[in-house]
Amino acid sequence: MKFIKGILSLVVIMFLVCVGGVFFTKGSSNEAAAIFDQLNPLVQKGEVYVRTKAPDTVNEYGTASYQQLAADSNGKTRQISFNGLSTLKENRYLKLTNKGAHVETYQEVNQAEVPAAALEQIN
Repeated sequence: MKFIKGILSLVVIMFLVCVGGVFFTKGSSNEAAAIFDQLNPLVQKGEVYVRTKAPDTVNEYGTASYQQLAADSNGKTRQISFNGLSTLKENRYLKLTNKGAHVETYQEVNQAEVPAAALEQIN
């Protein structure tokens, strides 16, 4: 009986951590938030759009880091951080596949492919 109570308590604690984590990482774009969102089963995958800008930093290997405003297809915005394999061309549109603050992939898209609500927020 103690074993079942222990397992049940662990499940409840894990659930509360996941729910609390959703609120903790909601407006955050740092690395800790990205890792937590990647592992949290309650955070859904989605797509957000950005308009490229000059990188915030470029390391010695040429990897460019960006932190900027991103918008989903409904126009809801959030700050997001991502890395480019190199410096990206400016004033291009990217579709980022994300899970909360965690960016999985990015791909360049034409302006016509960006939903109107997102385009209004990122221009």
